[in-house]
Amino acid sequence: MNAALERSISTERLSRYSAEKGNLSDALSLYERNTRLAESLHTSLQNLEICLRNTLHREMATAYGADWLTSNRAPLAPHSASRIVEGQKQLTTKSASIGSLIAELKFSFWVGLLAKQYDSTLWRKALRAGFPNVQGRRDGVYNRLNAIRRFRNRVAHHEPIYDKCQQMHLEIVEAIGWMCSDTQAWTKHNCRFTTVFNEP
Repeated sequence: MNAALERSISTERLSRYSAEKGNLSDALSLYERNTRLAESLHTSLQNLEICLRNTLHREMATAYGADWLTSNRAPLAPHSASRIVEGQKQLTTKSASIGSLIAELKFSFWVGLLAKQYDSTLWRKALRAGFPNVQGRRDGVYNRLNAIRRFRNRVAHHEPIYDKCQQMHLEIVEAIGWMCSDTQAWTKHNCRFTTVFNEP
């Protein structure tokens, strides 16, 4: 069976899980652990992404109107505006709700609204209010969320995360708490990551 799995998964991919060259059994065991860890991170990553986009939408709607995504009232850079157009094209009906568009926009769009170029506009006028529990500045929020975005992409693309996931999980849960302590507590209660991580 191991030889068949090596063909299916690929020798190159499995080599990233093998401490000893050619130890296929150990590589498969670590690959399986990586899979379980990635699966267990879904709750915290999902809650962060949904909390972030709804938090940012709420604050942008307060500052620029409920239809800020489609009205051109918010001072968005061309690349951010183009992401909205792309999101609208993905929706199957022109009568799709704002909620549908919010869900369609990529995580990178929402994280991008916290970038340096928006420090004196979106951040100060609107988005800062969405992070009542942050002690630091905008750049600290952006850097954390952008690192989580990159980590999320590694999880989504089935890359090795077993050696980085414990610290990243703590940072994900902390970032949720920056926006909402109750959502942070709910995430801790429902997430299986710690249990899976501590499995032998």
